[in-house]
Parts: sequence; structure tokens; C-alpha cells
Amino acid sequence: MELNVKKMMTEMGGAFAVTWLIFGVTLTDGSGTGMGLAGIMGVVGLTVAWMAFKGADILPQVTWLKQMSNQDNLTDTDAWMNTGITLAMQIVGGIVAYVLIGQMHDNIFGYADAAAASAAAGVDFWGTTAWEFNMGATLGLIAAGAVLGQVMAVDSRWAMPVAIVMMTSLINFESATQMASVLMNEAGDTVNVALPWLLDGVFLGAGALLGNIINENIPTNEEE
Repeated sequence: MELNVKKMMTEMGGAFAVTWLIFGVTLTDGSGTGMGLAGIMGVVGLTVAWMAFKGADILPQVTWLKQMSNQDNLTDTDAWMNTGITLAMQIVGGIVAYVLIGQMHDNIFGYADAAAASAAAGVDFWGTTAWEFNMGATLGLIAAGAVLGQVMAVDSRWAMPVAIVMMTSLINFESATQMASVLMNEAGDTVNVALPWLLDGVFLGAGALLGNIINENIPTNEEE
């Protein structure tokens, strides 16, 4: 397999831009540095990112949708290797963005601060909470994957960003940036973050595959 260096750099650049400008970090005064993924600003931000970094997936969920919605990819070793490289470059992009943000702000409410505050408040923190299988959440991800898989096939630059913003309550689109955060902080919570980063993507991809199989077997008017 020949490495596509341009694709790797584009992927890293897209993840860097989204982490820096959209997700950002929380500061000690409670404010955030990013515009956020909710609402119209999230739609515009993602749309601009995909236009600027053409060909990049940027979000790991999109990478899994592309990989698993095509049945041929499931047995293609090169496709799986490219998927792994893409996912890794998204994390690298997030790390670079966090390094930059750290140079820009000296009052960041960091990983350790957030973990300690959550523990003191008796609430779960994404980095320290072990992943557990939840049937309802899994079925929700599969259903979301089926929908996003069909949206992805629509020839519109706005369709996917709108669908993603609508599903932020169901899907953690910040999983790659969370992986970058936990790796940078050497917090020892990598498994807690890596499992949902990996498995949620697989469940979404399975939903996209299922949706495509159903769609392909629905008879058209000519076949009825």
C-alpha cells in the first residue's frame, strides 16, 4: 500500500482546524475558546472546514461511515489500513491544536482540573468513566449511522454538517480531540477514552452498512 501523504496532511489540518476553532478548550473563568458544534455556527464551521480541507474526513465518525458503508471495503486490507492512518492523523491534528491553544492561553481549565472537579461533584467525567455496553445507546448509534450513511450519499455540502449538529446529543463527535487530550496529559485513562472512540465508530459504521443493504433491496418502481 502506498501512503498518501497529501491525504494524511489534509486530514491532520482539518482535525487541527476543527479542534482549535470549533471544539476549543474551557478556561478557568468558565468560558470556552471554541465556537461550539451546536446551532448554525457549528453547521457553518463544519461546512467551511470540509470546503477548506477537501477530501478530509476530519471527524472519526465520518471515517467509519465511509469505511463500513461500502461492503467491498470490509474485505479490503488497504482500505482498513487507510482508515487506521486517517484516525491516527485526526488525533495528531488534535494534539497540534492543543499545543497551539496552550501557547495562546495560560488559564486553561485542563484535563486534571476537570477530572478533579467532576470527582468532587460526584459526576461522571468522560476520561475517568469506564466504558460499559448499553443496548439502548448502541441501537441509537446504529440507527444514527443508518441515517448519516444516507445523508452522506446526498450531493450537498450542507446536508452532512446539518445532520451532525442535529445528532450531537446522540453521538460524541469530540472523541478524537478527547483522545488527543488524554494522550497529551498522560492521565492513564487511555482505555476509557479509546474504547468509545473506537466502538462508537464501529456501531455507526454498522448502521450505515445496514442502511445501505436495506436501501439496495428496496424494489424500485421498475421492479415492482
